[in-house]
Amino acid sequence: MQADNAIKMAVMAGEIMLESGAETARVEDTMIRLMEANGYQNAESFCTTTGIFASGFTPDGEQVSMIRRVKDRENNFEKIALVNDLSRAVADGKHNVSSAIRQLEKISAIKPYPFMVRLLGSCVASFCFAYMFGGTFLDALASLCAVGIMKVAVIHLERKRIVAVLYTITGAMIAALLSLLLVNFAFGMRVEYVVVGAIMPLLPGVALTNAIRDILEGNMLAGAARTLEALLTAIAIAAGVGTVFTIWMSIFGGLV
Repeated sequence: MQADNAIKMAVMAGEIMLESGAETARVEDTMIRLMEANGYQNAESFCTTTGIFASGFTPDGEQVSMIRRVKDRENNFEKIALVNDLSRAVADGKHNVSSAIRQLEKISAIKPYPFMVRLLGSCVASFCFAYMFGGTFLDALASLCAVGIMKVAVIHLERKRIVAVLYTITGAMIAALLSLLLVNFAFGMRVEYVVVGAIMPLLPGVALTNAIRDILEGNMLAGAARTLEALLTAIAIAAGVGTVFTIWMSIFGGLV
């Protein structure tokens, strides 16, 4: 029974990490370490972006396997760090299986970042990027205002469980439209800098970084899946911004 709980613990840890945005190589390594720390022989783990597979031989020589499907994903590096710390503690003998499972349940229950934290982070990031890419202070301020309104809509759609591509397109369209309106009313100098800053919170930075790391680690399946995810997100952003600019230009012919 203790051995069965050990593989459950490893799969639970892997599920939390994969849901929180960890790359598959890190997830697989953590799961193997947790199983080996509890006496498993020939411990193996295999992860994709949506699934976890674990197998190994218990100290009694019994082969045990477990599969877990991962549906929801978000970027929460706090959970990843906590699971990493816990896995080291288990490997050092500071936690048994039961206490480790209780700790994992607490980590899993941690709520996502509050609405105001996400909104403030997006606004600050957009302001800094717009200024860094060459915009004026007024452009950066306009980008901050645009992303503030856009992020409220995106978070609302996320909570409604809307498909990610759809709320990304919607967010990009809102950001582009607000950028054009703000610059048109002289609350901004160059629309390109305002738009660039406004769409930065939508970019798939974590997915692309994890894709590269997975490919370098030899996890071609997960790397290809994450690359496709990043590509689809980028296309959705381009489609949203391009649609708004095309309609605006066809109606007004430029800034009014």
